[in-house]
Amino acid sequence: MKLLPQLLPQALCAAWQRQTEGVTASLPMTALPLNAAEVLQVISASAAAAPLVAALGPAPWCNLTQSWLRQGRPPHSWHQDGALRHDFLAHAGRPAPADAALQMRTLWIALTPCGEDAPSLQWVDATPAALLSPDELTPAAVAARYGEAAMQHAVLQPGDALLFDGLCLHRTHLTPAMTQPRCSLELRFFRADALPARVAGMTGVTGVTGVTGVTGDSGARLR
Repeated sequence: MKLLPQLLPQALCAAWQRQTEGVTASLPMTALPLNAAEVLQVISASAAAAPLVAALGPAPWCNLTQSWLRQGRPPHSWHQDGALRHDFLAHAGRPAPADAALQMRTLWIALTPCGEDAPSLQWVDATPAALLSPDELTPAAVAARYGEAAMQHAVLQPGDALLFDGLCLHRTHLTPAMTQPRCSLELRFFRADALPARVAGMTGVTGVTGVTGVTGDSGARLR
């Protein structure tokens, strides 16, 4: 899990939020009134570009079908993004194959403040070596396996972001005290020269280069 404070200007996040005003459910980028090319251009000029290119090669492919505007409610339970379209039933009772986890990166961008009064992201600070089975993803199973000390969550301001791989075990961080709405943008990237068969046919675009921007201190922190 990599924290990218002040990845994007807060004014830009406010503009994207205005453009998506009225969206109250999770929607993919393909259904949003956002210009995907413009979004990717901004990411290409940000501090997220270098780690994306380092992990996925030149001009990573952004899967627009699986990139989402999220509201934090209803909360998502424990999961790994690299399990996208993995057939757990076909491997029931057996460990997932070593290559079952998709090689990918998720860029999770806060468009509104989150982590104190609004839902954020919680993750286990110990990346599993492979995909976990559904039985291993229950709250009780995760708590027993990793313990409270391994649980972290982020307190973010608009424009702060988190970057993580497909094995990262995470869920929505939501407590009874979090009464405010949250808006976030999740962008999912893959190697452009080796797209996994499980995402073949989905809508996507390449465009993130290795050009980097400069980040500052927004007060973003991990807890």
